[in-house]
Amino acid sequence: MGFVKLLDEGKFFEIQKRSTRSDSLEKESTPFCGALRPHYNPNMILLLTSPLESSSEVFEFRSEDIVYAEELSSLSKPNGVTVEQVRLWVRNGSPAMRMEPVRVGNDS
Repeated sequence: MGFVKLLDEGKFFEIQKRSTRSDSLEKESTPFCGALRPHYNPNMILLLTSPLESSSEVFEFRSEDIVYAEELSSLSKPNGVTVEQVRLWVRNGSPAMRMEPVRVGNDS
């Protein structure tokens, strides 16, 4: 499955609610906002930071490094497609990958 096709399919993950947000959350983790996308590895997730823009960054995190998740307001495209957004709190010091789209042959 191609990378662009995977991002365009619009598959989402359900967020399991926790009772309360930890007081030490901001000390032990860093927030990232965007739309969740499936990863070929079930222990990993992809977070598309600006789901309505073509130049959006994609972050890859291990599921075990997600400390807390919050639902944010959803975004709507002009064609009526709705994109659910989340804020993921990722444990400080954990490995992650940041990817961004580029056009091969362009200097930027």
